[in-house]
Amino acid sequence: MQDLKGIILQKIKDYKTIICLRHISPDGDAYGSAFGLAQFIKDNFPNKMVLVDGAPNDFLSFLATPDLLQAENYKDALVIVTDTANTERIDSKYWHKAKEVIKIDHHPNVTPFGDIQWIDETKIAVSEMIAELVLTSKLIVTPEAAKLIFTGIVTDSNRFMYNKTCYNTFMLAGQLVATGFDLQSIYQNLYEESWVNLRFKNYLLSKVVIYDKEISYVKITDEMLKEHNMSYETVKPWVNIMSNIKEFKIWMLVIENKAEGYINLSIRSNTYIINKVAEKYCGGGHQLASGAKIYQWEDLKQVLKDLSFVIKNNIKYMGG
Repeated sequence: MQDLKGIILQKIKDYKTIICLRHISPDGDAYGSAFGLAQFIKDNFPNKMVLVDGAPNDFLSFLATPDLLQAENYKDALVIVTDTANTERIDSKYWHKAKEVIKIDHHPNVTPFGDIQWIDETKIAVSEMIAELVLTSKLIVTPEAAKLIFTGIVTDSNRFMYNKTCYNTFMLAGQLVATGFDLQSIYQNLYEESWVNLRFKNYLLSKVVIYDKEISYVKITDEMLKEHNMSYETVKPWVNIMSNIKEFKIWMLVIENKAEGYINLSIRSNTYIINKVAEKYCGGGHQLASGAKIYQWEDLKQVLKDLSFVIKNNIKYMGG
């Protein structure tokens, strides 16, 4: 793995233009890994053109703002795609126009792409991989770069509570914190609740449906979002409002994305392997955390049957 990290660092040194990309509808790990790597490159190679493409995310705007690029920006560029399992989810129409593409990811490599691939499914976050890359590089890691990378780790690990969080995760996080960025501001921006959001979360909890005793889900229509003046982007990450309820072995947030014409499924479990079900419905992800899409509400019935099958057949996560 050290050789692969060395190869990636050498590619970064070789190119004048580097574009960092991540997946659509970015979460903290997507932002943290892409912007953190970009900041690291800028800090150490100030003469390079370093850009981050993709649509902005209002919730994560306190971290950074992406550049909105055109096809010509990609000419002769090195593209580094982080936290993105397949090409359909890359938040760029032009990524394939780059001279060379590197994929860095911690999802199952179901859809390989890129000239160089660094895949490590044992990592809690791609940002943990980026932390390894930069902290072992013998180059400068500034507080700004460290802040971005740390945010990716802390969000994808749910504040270090999820499976795959390990000694190495804490060690790298500690080294990032040691650079001196404002840790408290990160937590405030990520976890402080507005009264409006908290009220809507409580409303959603009142709408929880229990299926076969051990599966819970909340169905959120576009009309519900409009009625409560909430956006799809704001509510989509809230799947864990149903986590840590001992009766629920699998839980799911089902939210209509009317603008894009589909219904998004965010599926989670502490015990059962759910990514194979997600793969049946235009999705995928980790064994305990996956996403999928359906295109009509009627299809939700079959998704629930498939998840129930997982529980009834005891298809459990064994760790690792």
